[in-house]
Amino acid sequence: MVFVLLGAVSVGCPADEKPVAPVHAPAAPPPVRRAQLKGLQGDVKVKRAAGDEWLPAQEGMPLFENDKVRTVAGAGAQIVFANGSIVNLGDDALIGIAETRPRPGQERTDLTVLRGRVDAEMEDPARQSLSVTTPAATVRAGREIVFQ
Repeated sequence: MVFVLLGAVSVGCPADEKPVAPVHAPAAPPPVRRAQLKGLQGDVKVKRAAGDEWLPAQEGMPLFENDKVRTVAGAGAQIVFANGSIVNLGDDALIGIAETRPRPGQERTDLTVLRGRVDAEMEDPARQSLSVTTPAATVRAGREIVFQ
């Protein structure tokens, strides 16, 4: 009978070498705030781009790309975009904050109207633009517009 005895061998770095830290993928940039909710009336909900559930909206709540906002019958809300554009949501509306592709010299606001009525205003149409996409069409405007 032969017995083999294995001893634990300590493997490490020589004294003059330092251990290498594990490489981590760079962190994703934080989401950019595109707008905030104001003038909430009635039941208004927000669905975050990375979430699956509808959350109760709150006054001043920030909105990010691909977030959705929903109003029920009798409800309404105002969305104030970073560039000063204002969008008023009527009751029974569903909109999404679209990804904005900036253009030099022009501040853009992009949103998707999936259902309901939206009234939009721009402080300075000469330097602001608003793009509204619906399931059937896309409209770009430089003046006050109403979609229904």
